[in-house]
Amino acid sequence: MDIGDLFRGALELGASDLFLTAGKIPAFRCFGRVTRSDRFGIAPTEEEMTVFRRGVLAERKEEHYQNSGACDASAVIGEVRYRLNFFNVQGAASLVARPLRRGDELEFADLELPPVLRDFASERRGLVLVAGAAGNGKSTTLSAMINYINRNFARHIVTVEDPVEYLHADFQSVVAQREIDSDALSFADALRSAVRESPDVIVIGEMRDLDSMRIALSAALTGHLVLSTIHTGDAIQSLERVINTFPEDQRQSVAADLAAALIGVVAQRLVPRAAGGRMAPAVELMGTTPMLRKLIAEQNFAALEDAVKHLNHPHFQTFNRALLALLAAGTVKFEDALEMSGNRDEFILLARGMESGIDTFREKLTEESGEGDALNMRQLLYAAVRHQASDLLLSVGSAPMLRLNGELAGLEITPLTALDTQRLLFSMLTTRQRADFEARREIDFAVAVTLPVGADEAQKAVRFRINGFYQRGTVGVAVRVISDRIPEASELNLPGALLAMITKRQGLILVTGPTGHGKSTTLACLVELINRARACHIITIEDPIEYVHVNRLAVIEQREVHADTLSFAEALKYALRQDPDVILVGEMRDTETIAAALTAAETGHLVMATLHTNNAPQTIDRIVDSFPAHQQNQIRLQLAGTILGVVAQRLVPRKDGAGRVAAFEIMTGTTAIQALIRDGKTSQLQSVLETGYKDGMVTMDKALGELYSADLIARDEYQSLLKTFRNVKEY
Repeated sequence: MDIGDLFRGALELGASDLFLTAGKIPAFRCFGRVTRSDRFGIAPTEEEMTVFRRGVLAERKEEHYQNSGACDASAVIGEVRYRLNFFNVQGAASLVARPLRRGDELEFADLELPPVLRDFASERRGLVLVAGAAGNGKSTTLSAMINYINRNFARHIVTVEDPVEYLHADFQSVVAQREIDSDALSFADALRSAVRESPDVIVIGEMRDLDSMRIALSAALTGHLVLSTIHTGDAIQSLERVINTFPEDQRQSVAADLAAALIGVVAQRLVPRAAGGRMAPAVELMGTTPMLRKLIAEQNFAALEDAVKHLNHPHFQTFNRALLALLAAGTVKFEDALEMSGNRDEFILLARGMESGIDTFREKLTEESGEGDALNMRQLLYAAVRHQASDLLLSVGSAPMLRLNGELAGLEITPLTALDTQRLLFSMLTTRQRADFEARREIDFAVAVTLPVGADEAQKAVRFRINGFYQRGTVGVAVRVISDRIPEASELNLPGALLAMITKRQGLILVTGPTGHGKSTTLACLVELINRARACHIITIEDPIEYVHVNRLAVIEQREVHADTLSFAEALKYALRQDPDVILVGEMRDTETIAAALTAAETGHLVMATLHTNNAPQTIDRIVDSFPAHQQNQIRLQLAGTILGVVAQRLVPRKDGAGRVAAFEIMTGTTAIQALIRDGKTSQLQSVLETGYKDGMVTMDKALGELYSADLIARDEYQSLLKTFRNVKEY
């Protein structure tokens, strides 16, 4: 038989690869799937395979094949150039052939590659890595970059390949293509020679050993643009591979060199199309920023991965987001995208329309994940929204519980097992978050879910705050439903004294109370009132972001801890340099944050913050006692000089069952209050609070009494919340 007929048959089928083994029926890879077919001839014989190989290989390559049992080559068969790999399978001669196009036919748009590759290829110096498994189009992407440079810039391009896959004619550039074994003994030898040939661009078919990596880094640092492929799964892994190839004592300096030289990493995977035909590329992109260069130099790959995920820039895209875009466009099927995903749980989360942390501000997809009849988190979150619950609790041994108007009510579902609660929480976590949760045993984050909402069941993004924890050795989950609408002050019944505080241009306002009693909602309402009233700069620091504000008169910047900043204290320190007028601190958790908030209030800013205390006087003690004894006097002075007021609030179930109503204790920063704080006489704050009604002060007992007198709360609720026992008559 004529082996050439099999090559022509491969072209006719549109195959990307042809597999031949002596004595076996030929196989073809068509659109990612390998099938055998004798349509173009029977199995080739050993003699036919040997004759064909010797006709293709030069004498030196044939000798290499005889010694090693394998050899790469390229050859023109008919009018098409092929990349060939000869090898033995159980003593039988075999080959894999891939048809190649001319390099000048390769355009980014035709290949469906991201346009930002033009930016990488336009650089004058530095290193660009193209990563991926074998057969995922790395060489094609590299050749497309060569073609772009060749057609747009007058440069000298030297390629070192094994074998040459795409032929490039000279356009604006001069292209010199060298093939290992034919034109050079090794990549290292060819690269050493290449740097002496006055190249502008050096293309390395594969960085496969220490010598080629060392020379590539050196060339990238000395004024050349170096393009190379590397056999790794993703961008971060590519950097680890390069650094870890070097001896341990050299890795620190290599990491610094790599950080300085790197332009970007392009990692790609080919995914079967839903409609059939050629495969669709899913491309991960990692450019560089000063922060990323620092993390690379420090070899902090975990932080690097997290930073790359949250960078919202065309030069950065994770595999999961690339797959999600293909899925949203209907290009690929869910099951194929899921198979290609490096993080299945995260991809399922994205595909459901659920996103974690700061990612909730990106576009969302409303596709279902296809988990079948198994109870999933999306169903439970939908139940919470549909029943207008404020919270959802998941605990082993009980059915999922909804908090309705302050009371818990169970869903009619079989009690959850330990595996159920773990699966439900983990379905919302990224790999990094899961590792943090298992290490710290706690996690707090936000998600947004696209759900049918309202009578018309219109699709809408609903935000949730989620806390995961361990209890009795099993996973527990607490979910807070966050309204997307910021309530009006009249709806929350905010006291006039509190509304007067936010008209001030500097000072400290503290909102306190137990967890789940509306502190975040009150602060969001105050921020929105300022937003509508004056043109100013507002910075919020939250963990996580709950209510999303739209700029009206004010410019509002919302920063999320762990996504936009490392901590409350760090964010506060730098916020002072960002020209704010108003600063909101989601929670004053530690002495560093408290000190920074006091300093901000002292230096001409209006600062609003929350604290977990039960009443206003206790809040002052809590702040002062957080500091060592030798600092407490200074803190009292700062607090006395900045305090505008303390608001302690509690939500109480309404008597008519229509939700909850807020009771507010108000302690305003009068001269008397400031003097008591300054002198450390906090035990007298309660008596001033009780007698300061004309200054807008209200005790919690009085606030509860007003609600009871207005017939808004029941007697037993009123009685249970009073600080001291009192015989209360039925209204």
